Amino acid sequence: MKYLINQVRSIIAFSKREYIIWTSYKVNIVTWILDVFINSTLFFMLSLLMGKNTNIAPYGNNYVSFVVLGLSAYYISYTNLGDPYDRVARIYWNGTMDLYLLSPLSLITPIIGIMYRSVLDDYPRVLLAFLFGWLFFGARFTFYQPVAIVLVVILLGISTFGIGMISASSFFLLNLKVGTEPIKFIFQDIIIALAAGYFYPISILPYSLQILSLTLPHTYALDALRRLMVPGANVTVPVLPLQKVLNVPPISLDLIMLTVMSFLFIYLGFFMYIKGVEKARRNGTLTRWQ
Repeated sequence: MKYLINQVRSIIAFSKREYIIWTSYKVNIVTWILDVFINSTLFFMLSLLMGKNTNIAPYGNNYVSFVVLGLSAYYISYTNLGDPYDRVARIYWNGTMDLYLLSPLSLITPIIGIMYRSVLDDYPRVLLAFLFGWLFFGARFTFYQPVAIVLVVILLGISTFGIGMISASSFFLLNLKVGTEPIKFIFQDIIIALAAGYFYPISILPYSLQILSLTLPHTYALDALRRLMVPGANVTVPVLPLQKVLNVPPISLDLIMLTVMSFLFIYLGFFMYIKGVEKARRNGTLTRWQ
């Protein structure tokens, strides 16, 4: 228990440092707000163009609400999936990896701690997207089963962080220290962008891509959140291919799949990252100075 408490205290200390660094650049806050507002405006304009012609019936009839939830999931995923590799690279190129390993910290603690700057930068964008969508663009939300909503968000965060740690493991495990990291690129920029259903229901995709979407936690999280939060959404009509095959209520199935993926991805992520660090220790490539 004492070891766990010390790790949490270390994460808090890292987080405070990242907060000080982030707030020291005041222009960040202005550009940060403008970025969310512009993105919300673009998708509102898109909703005027195609919202009424888009078949989102199982998820209600408010396309702005539909797409604000997609944008929110994007912000969470972008941080959790894309940031761990960058944090490992930062530790490596700053020459501090060996210092962390000489301390009583776990291998995971420094990465979680220094991710806090990106958490500060990206997570509040979710609240701003909700606020701008509600104030200016007609988005409306309900909070049917709030406990389930919170659980879905937590599981989405855990599962995407697990994928991010798999990506981070490639820095040492595959010795990918320069150029584009392929795991993040394939997941974040190709599969998720195409098949996760951020801005359109996956039911409009070819069936092969719908099947591909079932491998992503985003698919189940967005399905559940839109059923639970968009007014007029139907909580019983199956939409995903797996929901049409299994005789399980859609939201229950979403939660089951998110739970399985969270355990699977977080285990693989930590396991592969630790194996990568151990490999770098054996090969003498743990820091840039060796």
